[in-house]
Amino acid sequence: MATGRDGQLEIRPLTAARVDDVKTVMRGTWGSSCWDLFPRYTAAQQRELGIAGGEPGTAGAKRRAVLAKLARRRKNSAGLVAYLGAEPIGFVSLGPRHDYTPVENSRATPPVDDVAAWVIPCITVRRGHRGQGVAVAMIRAAVDYAGERGAPAVEAYTRAGGKRVHDDFAFFGTKAMFEKAGFREIRGVLPGLRKGSVPRVTMRRTIRKRGAPAGRPGSAAARPRARAPRAGNARPRPARGRPVSGRARRTAAGGVPRARAR
Repeated sequence: MATGRDGQLEIRPLTAARVDDVKTVMRGTWGSSCWDLFPRYTAAQQRELGIAGGEPGTAGAKRRAVLAKLARRRKNSAGLVAYLGAEPIGFVSLGPRHDYTPVENSRATPPVDDVAAWVIPCITVRRGHRGQGVAVAMIRAAVDYAGERGAPAVEAYTRAGGKRVHDDFAFFGTKAMFEKAGFREIRGVLPGLRKGSVPRVTMRRTIRKRGAPAGRPGSAAARPRARAPRAGNARPRPARGRPVSGRARRTAAGGVPRARAR
């Protein structure tokens, strides 16, 4: 369990004002120059945006500006940032699959079916805070965030097998990590991948809407069945009133910190 001055882990949507916190989380790692853009844009798209290569300072400033623009979107941010007190300690990239062209086009991660899943292409926890459940807490918060915005499922494409790799190259996440967050494997390693490709398995967590019946949307199982009134017992329908809204409180499970994206 992560601890700190107040012992409180908080996970918030990325905003334009917090993009430098992403840099803080990734400082000193392989992803320090990424700015969450390499999983989103192909090499050709990066050149078109002017964020490919160039002087380190200039390229970094351009990438920061692109990420800040993504973070300003009203419908969904570009990801979530984990804080321990005021200190940024983790970042998870998140969004609809079509936001990530390299994922969409990769032979290792083609769509499994027609479900409009959101994806988690990468996740990073700062050194000194790893192995304490922060990554699992961020994944759970990402599922909550996606579900509140209508996502039917969230997917991740983790490395196959349990071979240990350097922490800085584990940004895909591990199968065990996602299993702790309620994901299950829905597809194994695809055959015929080109040499040098990272073998991956597809993990998914389906998001069932509160009060929704079991079954695929639009199917007969998903449609409520009308009940015929009993003879001689029909009652007039009450007048419509204003709907009552409320928010269910979520509780933690699994012995890892649970934080809701705010």
